[in-house]
Amino acid sequence: MTLAPADSRIRVSPFPSPSFSEADLVSLWEGQRFPKEALQTREGLRFRVIYRGRRIGGPGPDFRDAVIATREELLRGDVELHVRSSDFRRHGHQRDPAYDGVVLHLVFRHDEGVDTELACGRRVPVAVLADWVEGRTGEIERWLVQPAQWWEPCYSAVERIGAGGAGAALDRLGDMRFRARTAPARRALRAALDTGEAEGEAADGLAWAGMVEAMGYGGQRELLNAVAERLPWTDLRARVAGAGARERRRQALATLLVALEGARLSVPIVLRPLRPGNRPESRLKAAAALASRFAPCGILASLAPLAAEAAGGRPSRLITALTVADLSGRARAVEIVTNAVLPVIAATGDDALAEAAYRALPLPAPYGAVKHIRAALGGKVPLNARRQQGMLYLLKQYCTQGGCGKCALS
Repeated sequence: MTLAPADSRIRVSPFPSPSFSEADLVSLWEGQRFPKEALQTREGLRFRVIYRGRRIGGPGPDFRDAVIATREELLRGDVELHVRSSDFRRHGHQRDPAYDGVVLHLVFRHDEGVDTELACGRRVPVAVLADWVEGRTGEIERWLVQPAQWWEPCYSAVERIGAGGAGAALDRLGDMRFRARTAPARRALRAALDTGEAEGEAADGLAWAGMVEAMGYGGQRELLNAVAERLPWTDLRARVAGAGARERRRQALATLLVALEGARLSVPIVLRPLRPGNRPESRLKAAAALASRFAPCGILASLAPLAAEAAGGRPSRLITALTVADLSGRARAVEIVTNAVLPVIAATGDDALAEAAYRALPLPAPYGAVKHIRAALGGKVPLNARRQQGMLYLLKQYCTQGGCGKCALS
C-alpha cells in the first residue's frame, strides 16, 4: 500500500447534508476512504476495487481505466460519480459517446431506481452509498478527514529512487517508445524498396504521412490519416514542385482540401466542438505550407542536415523548419520531429543520429493524458520530449492496463 502525501487531507463538510457535493464523493473514491462493504448496488451486487482509475479532469468520465471485480466478472473501464443518479441524464451524458466506457456509476442517492443507460445502449450498475451510510454521520466525517488509504506508487518515486533515478527510468522508456515507432517505419521502407521504389521517394512518403498524421493530433488524427492515404507525397509533389513558392502553397492546399472531402466519406464523423486552429482545414493549411517548403528538394534532403545539428545538441533549426507561423507552432513541430521525421531517418539506417537528435528535443506542449505522472513527480524531474514519451509508454503499457504498481516508477 502506498499512502497519500500528507497534504492530501481534505475539507470536511457536515455529512450527510445538502452541502455534500460531488467533490466530496470524488474525495471518497479517489482516496478509497470508505469500507469495502459500502460499495454495492441496491440489489446487493458488491464490488471490490482493484484499481480505482485515473482522475484526469476536463470533459468525460471522472476516473478512467478502473479495474473493479464483482463475484462474477472483472470490470475494466471508467467510473462516473454523481450525488444523484439522475444527474447523469441531467448533464446529458446519456447522449455522449465519451461515456460509453463507463462500467460503474457511483452515486450517493439513487433517485431513479434503474441501472444507468449509456449512449451506446449498454446499461451499467449503480453503486449507492446512501443506502449503507444513512445514520452514520459521524463515521462518514471520520472517513473524510483520514489520510487516503491508497495512492499511486509513482507519487513516492522521487523519494525512493531520487529525481535522477526517475528521470533515467523515463529516458529508458522514452527510448523504447521511439524504437517501437521506428520499427514499423523500417518495415514499411523495406516493403517499398522491394517494389522497386527509390529509397529517397519512399522515405519522403513515410515522412509526409507521419507529418500529416501529427497535424491531426488532438482530435483529427484518423481523418488526416485518410487524407495522407488519398494524397501520397509523390502525387502531391508532382503537382506543385514546378511552381513558385506562393503558388506551390496555394496548389498544395487546394489539393489537400479535395482529398479531405474524399476522406470525410470514408471516416465516421464524430461531432465535437473544436477550436478554429484544430479544425482539419486549419491543420491542412499548415501541412500545405510544409509541402510547399519541402517540395523543391524533398523532405529528408531538406531536414537531414538539420537533424545532424540536432544530434549535436542544437535542435532549434530543425524545429523551426517544421514550424508554420500562425498555424502550427513549435510544440507541434517537436511532435512532427519526434513521431514522423526522426523515425524515418532511423529507418534509413541512421539510427545513432536519429536517437541523438531525439534525445536533444525540448518538451513540447505537456500532454493532458499523462498529467497524473507529472503530478506524481512533483516538478522535481526535468522533462523533455524523450521523457514525456516515456510517460506515454507508462500510460499505454501500465496506467491503462491495470498495471499500477508494476511499472518502473513503482
